[in-house]
Amino acid sequence: MYAFFDALTSPRSEVRNLPKVLWLIVIVLFTPVGPLLWLFLGRPRAPATTDQAAAAAQGASTDDLDPSDFNKPSGRSTPLGPDDDPEFLRKLNRRINPEE
Repeated sequence: MYAFFDALTSPRSEVRNLPKVLWLIVIVLFTPVGPLLWLFLGRPRAPATTDQAAAAAQGASTDDLDPSDFNKPSGRSTPLGPDDDPEFLRKLNRRINPEE
């Protein structure tokens, strides 16, 4: 059932090796083997989802990145986390070293 509905909903231009109608016939007539053939030979290939493929799609590479860009302040007036809050760090320091 999965192979039949997958073939039915796949775009006609992305189906491999045979026309879409023939794949549907093969899946129905050759039930034990037809769905397997569809999955391995006829199903559209999944797009690459790696980080390199995403960078290539955006037209940027990791060579263009500058590490100093990640250390720039975000422009927010409120701290993002407790380790960014000077008041929290002062209180923590007082708790750890009460004699200072």
